Amino acid sequence: MFIWKAAGPEGGSIDAVLGGVTLAPAATGAFVDTRVNRIGEKRFRALYQVFNSNASNPMGLCGAGREIHLFVYELTPPKPIERGRVLISSCLETLSLASQNSGRPHSESDFSSVIWQGDGITIEWWGIGPGGDASSHYALRNDHFVPTQSGEGNR
Repeated sequence: MFIWKAAGPEGGSIDAVLGGVTLAPAATGAFVDTRVNRIGEKRFRALYQVFNSNASNPMGLCGAGREIHLFVYELTPPKPIERGRVLISSCLETLSLASQNSGRPHSESDFSSVIWQGDGITIEWWGIGPGGDASSHYALRNDHFVPTQSGEGNR
């Protein structure tokens, strides 16, 4: 289940859903994945922050477009720690998730192309992704999510 939270002038705190996390100052809102995902003994939650693509030029290229970044937080006391972030949707970069281009109603908030696996996250792209591939894998290494090379697998 995803929850939309609009950012406000108070700094965009989303404490009710992801305690201790504040949205980036330029974020216009966020989708919070309410599911907890595990990698080994560690617990994680995804936060999708939404930004304007070209806020300084609203009538120009992508002026009304959006950028979405996936932020991954490890759920640690007293507050979650950011362990990685990935640009997953961009008007300026012509980048999008496969699930957001399905043509189904409400597909703009469909993040099912972000798939949690044993060692990290696989992202399925619409067309080609940032590395020219149809999908990208980000593994948890030294407490950070990092892109893996094609064929690297679950080392």
